[in-house]
Amino acid sequence: MKHGSLRRCFSLLLVVSLLAPGPGYAQIPGTPQSPQPPAPAARPNPAPTPAPAASPASRGLTPGPDYRLAPGDLLDVQIAGRLDVIRQQTVVDLDGVINVPPLGALPVGGLTLLEAHRKVSERARDVFKFADATITVVAPRTFEVTVSGEVERPGTVQTTAMRRVYDVILEAGGITSRGSLRNIVLNRRSGERQADLLAFQLRGDLTQNPFVEEGLRIHVPPRSGTVSLSGAVRRPGEYEIGSTPSLRELLALVGGLSQTATLADVRMTRVGADERREALSLDLRGTPPADIVLRPGDAIFVPATSSLQDLIEVRGAFNGTAESTKTTVSGRATILQRFELAQGERVRDVLERAGGPSVYADLRLALVERNSATGPRQRIPIDLYRMLVEKDDTPNIVLLNGDVLTLPIVEDKIFILGEVKTPGPQDFRPDLTPREYVALAGGPSNRARLVNTLVTFRNGKTYAMADSPPLEPGAVVTVPEVAVKWWQDYVTILTAVASLVTAYTGLYFIFNGQAGGGN
Repeated sequence: MKHGSLRRCFSLLLVVSLLAPGPGYAQIPGTPQSPQPPAPAARPNPAPTPAPAASPASRGLTPGPDYRLAPGDLLDVQIAGRLDVIRQQTVVDLDGVINVPPLGALPVGGLTLLEAHRKVSERARDVFKFADATITVVAPRTFEVTVSGEVERPGTVQTTAMRRVYDVILEAGGITSRGSLRNIVLNRRSGERQADLLAFQLRGDLTQNPFVEEGLRIHVPPRSGTVSLSGAVRRPGEYEIGSTPSLRELLALVGGLSQTATLADVRMTRVGADERREALSLDLRGTPPADIVLRPGDAIFVPATSSLQDLIEVRGAFNGTAESTKTTVSGRATILQRFELAQGERVRDVLERAGGPSVYADLRLALVERNSATGPRQRIPIDLYRMLVEKDDTPNIVLLNGDVLTLPIVEDKIFILGEVKTPGPQDFRPDLTPREYVALAGGPSNRARLVNTLVTFRNGKTYAMADSPPLEPGAVVTVPEVAVKWWQDYVTILTAVASLVTAYTGLYFIFNGQAGGGN
């Protein structure tokens, strides 16, 4: 009895000790926290793989019969007999061979999809009497193409064999404003060639936009010289000169001339050897029409039969119209455009037709260049500020055939001259005063008389610095030199006088001493 009771007591004590809470550190009450899910087990991160190129299905492209097979293409081979259909996928290996178990090894590398289809069908009919085979491309091969030169994001682009050169260039961000569209260099394993993407865009010429291939390097060079076409042409505008600088080739590229074009009186403006512009007349009649070698800067105007009359050309800082040829000078947009000139039209009339002056036009320095039958070309100053702002119509002269109205860009500079540490131009800022521009020029020198600083505006008016109105671009701030710089100049003068007195005194004693010794 004793042993049984003792055993039961010991067992009960053991159970109580297991169920009772054990000693531990008290937990400080605080904000209850929601239970957190267990952390996932750590596993090694695989090396990042480049994102695959868009599949043909996602791009809506299907390899056609002219698609040329090469290692890496994933093919679907289907062999259809009377009862069964065998279908499997296989990859073209590095030797250009596919392995189809019922048919064996078949070399298809370098063949077009149509040629490979015929080859597989022929083998299937040799193995199975009444079988027919089809072959399709499930996933074209992927590879990298190098794009360099004037593109937004030069480097390597991962692509597929279904894409063309222009697609890859767009994938690299497209061609910059400085890049060429007509002289794309394609370096292949088979050699180098040039592609004219403008011919692809305007005429759909796929020979100028070929498929990409392994080892291809695309280089976009800087843009070469340009010419402008205006008048009775189907696509007027500014065009880059291609590998063949031919006017006939360029007109054919842009769609030719319109039906109302006057072929016998085509006018071309060209920059001569002495940097002067000269006007030439061209006759494009004949079969084929006359051709001419183009030069950068040429401007060709084709008049229409119904509007053959006098012309005037405008250049520079005008707002322009939709038909204007846009150019850039010092980062500012300018135009080059020709207008038909009616009898008696004046400067104001042509200015309105050109869209008016732009906000950065230098109204005071406009001029009209006019041919002279007896001498050199005339340059007539036209003060548009006086005509438009001061309402004085004196500069509103009558224009003649062949005149060129030029409106330059204003110089956004303030010129600081005279006694400053770093004289020269400073960028114009409307919030700065003349004294602050002097500080930008390094401050006044030791010989500057700052209180007499003068400000001269473009209209010729001069003000003292204290009375000057707000500065305008082109103003000149002149810091004069002080006549005498008190103690510095006085010390210099006294030193010179003292030197002279000492010299004359020494001579006097020398000669008087000799005379006294002689006596």
